[in-house]
Amino acid sequence: MADKISEFKVAGKINTTISGKMLYMLLCELADGNGAINISHRKISKILGIHKSTVSKNLRRLEQSGDIYIRGRFTKDGGRLANEYIVR
Repeated sequence: MADKISEFKVAGKINTTISGKMLYMLLCELADGNGAINISHRKISKILGIHKSTVSKNLRRLEQSGDIYIRGRFTKDGGRLANEYIVR
């Protein structure tokens, strides 16, 4: 329970919108032991019940503030895959 409370405290200190805080907490919850997760904007949108453009804006804000790192991923033939997000 203490870990969950500390996650809320960390999210509370992030300077972003409520949607951004929810997004950050989702990424923290789904991230692996290295803080990384591969997930599409569409899936995040469905999970949180917010528009894809809201997801995009908040991901950019979180990256600009240094709370996450966004790494684009591509197939061998140049096709686009879901980004990898690394929670800091």
